[in-house]
Amino acid sequence: MDILQFAKTAYIQTRNLLPLARGYTNPHDLISRMCKRGELIRLKNGFFIIADKIKDAPVPYEQIANLLYGPSYLSYEWALSYYGMIPEGVYVVTSSCAIQSKRYTTALGTFEYSFLSHARYAIGITQKENSAGNFLIATPEKALADLVHKKSKRLSSNDLLVDLIEARRINEEVLKNLDKSHLAEIAENYRSTAVHTLLNAIGRI
Repeated sequence: MDILQFAKTAYIQTRNLLPLARGYTNPHDLISRMCKRGELIRLKNGFFIIADKIKDAPVPYEQIANLLYGPSYLSYEWALSYYGMIPEGVYVVTSSCAIQSKRYTTALGTFEYSFLSHARYAIGITQKENSAGNFLIATPEKALADLVHKKSKRLSSNDLLVDLIEARRINEEVLKNLDKSHLAEIAENYRSTAVHTLLNAIGRI
């Protein structure tokens, strides 16, 4: 009997697999054999993807990112791509996390987590939904603040705008239409010179 048919999602953890395999003498050996046969794709110890469930359906990258390591939420380039703010495809699933930074290189791609202190982490997180269910992601303003804090420090307002519009190819109208009050709230909690520079730069557009 294929026990994986009873799984409700494409991703599954060992603690959810074991009840499905309770009729087997050694459930852990069964899980190892399923990995060797390619029925399960191991992303890390105790966390798997069911291969059959992603053959004809999108890989639930967002849910995987939230569950693989955390607490975390999607941010940086992945979130900006999700909102259509940057034109290029993104090949690393980027997240902010409330614990030590981490990077996983898996058969499905790379998942990268960057640490934020509690005050910086706790603001600007929203819940979205796709065909696989709900997931946590930064608001557009928070994703941009996270990116600027991480990768565009020590730039003046003018240089930051050039970086965002020309180098990162974010449309000027998109920046102009960001929620400035929300960004100001983020900047107050972030206490980052780069994020305050972002707020000032966008206010000048």
